[in-house]
Amino acid sequence: MHRAWPWLVCSTLSLAACSSNTGNPFSSQSRPPSPSSALLFVSSSWAGQPGKPRELMATSADGTKRERLTTCAEAAQPCDMLQVALSPDKGRVVAVRSTPGATPGASALYFMDLTRSVEKLIFPRKRASSVDWSSDGSFLVYSSAGESLGTVEDLWYCAPDGTSDQQLTTTPTVRERSPRIDPGLRTAVYEQIDETGVGRIALFGTPPTLITSGTDTGPALPGTPYVVGADADPVFSPDATRVAFRRLTGIGNGGLGTWDVLSVASDGSDLQTVASGAIFRGAPDWGLSGITFVETDAAAGKSRLVVVQPDGSGRRVVFEEDAAYLLGAPRFIPGN
Repeated sequence: MHRAWPWLVCSTLSLAACSSNTGNPFSSQSRPPSPSSALLFVSSSWAGQPGKPRELMATSADGTKRERLTTCAEAAQPCDMLQVALSPDKGRVVAVRSTPGATPGASALYFMDLTRSVEKLIFPRKRASSVDWSSDGSFLVYSSAGESLGTVEDLWYCAPDGTSDQQLTTTPTVRERSPRIDPGLRTAVYEQIDETGVGRIALFGTPPTLITSGTDTGPALPGTPYVVGADADPVFSPDATRVAFRRLTGIGNGGLGTWDVLSVASDGSDLQTVASGAIFRGAPDWGLSGITFVETDAAAGKSRLVVVQPDGSGRRVVFEEDAAYLLGAPRFIPGN
């Protein structure tokens, strides 16, 4: 039995109440994804040349229609979009954002109403590395290292406007990162990196339940918290019976590392390979249409947005672009 979520005020907040405190207008424009869009992602390809900050983008399921949803990279204080979680109504996002040239890890959490081009820095003094939005729209779960770089991340819970903020984990030697909420709102899954450097996938609870055991510790991937064998970036299947994640298998590939995508039953049994091979694969997302992730072949200089079926079959490249555009963080739009 997993620990119940600390509902408090968050569970009773309406979507209208959450969106009423949206803060200051964008210095540039935004818009929600069009009805034909199936996937969100971040990329700097909006500029037509590498070296620009990443914006939030959307694409149709077949990749034929791509659209830019934000323009804050061109603002007086430009943003660099790292990751987003979309609201169930598809008009708002919570974004992990940084600025061009910022110190690695110097990222913050922003609420962004794409329909009204308004935004709010949710926690002015707190750094955030990942976030997820509950399927009923009432709360967020995010990972944060607090106010200082180098602090170990913990899991936090709040309303979409940042109120009712509370810490879910307090483990000074264990990093808790990349939480994803299950569709039934019962628990969350996240990556847990212990003091030995081994990453495992865990279900939230007291104590947490480990659903992967990790492998023998290998060499570290420079510039990351991961060692070879680490498991990272979990996500539930739509029916919450399985969890997809990625595993570091090598430190080559131009410094990106090589990663496999796997899935496991939510009780830790029946480990299956979804995609493997000596290339980079980013954090997966699992929707009604399958599992999506970005793969990058450093030698070829190309990144691809890929969708596969849960058993690894039916691989489909949605589109391909120059790896210098830093394509990443794909998520299915609800209903896809």
